Amino acid sequence: MPNNEPGFRLAYAISFLFHPFVVVMPLFLIVSLQFASNAIEAIIWWLLIVAGVSAAPFAFIRRGVVKGKLADHDISKREQRLVPFLYTIGCMAISLALLLALRVPVELLATFTGMISAVALALLVTQLARWKISLHLIGISGAVLTLGLLVSAWYFSLTPLIALVGWARWRVKAHTPTQAAAGVFLASVVTIAVCILYGLGGS
Repeated sequence: MPNNEPGFRLAYAISFLFHPFVVVMPLFLIVSLQFASNAIEAIIWWLLIVAGVSAAPFAFIRRGVVKGKLADHDISKREQRLVPFLYTIGCMAISLALLLALRVPVELLATFTGMISAVALALLVTQLARWKISLHLIGISGAVLTLGLLVSAWYFSLTPLIALVGWARWRVKAHTPTQAAAGVFLASVVTIAVCILYGLGGS
């Protein structure tokens, strides 16, 4: 919970607003609207994605918090991250299979592939290196870079948000600057690699 230290409440609010489960919602809505043939199609895709990558994982984590199995909704204790990560990846895999069945545009598939790849790599870092890389920074960095490469270069103007979220995560003592920077690096490498793999990002 927020305390009364200067800047803490602001940092806490920023952390909440830019939680990965929140960031994915506008990200996929923008990409869906950009590349769908009509708005109804885009909303259908978006609802399917949000159910799999945000709603279902959040409900699982929320249940864990209520039952006392998880410390908080950010899963701030590294040793508690394995099961929620695996559940989230499983939900994402189901959503990805449905998107493939619906033959969604390659840009949407690339965005989804980048996200699930970043989460999987974050899990490896967390479990093998026993190090708590920042999911918040992975989320916001991947979102800004994806939108800038696939939708419009104008979205690169949102880059300062990455620094803002990094400050917030440091201020609430959730991550060190190194863990935040590692999240930015991982998201950037994965996003660029996926765009190259799909032959995108050149426009």
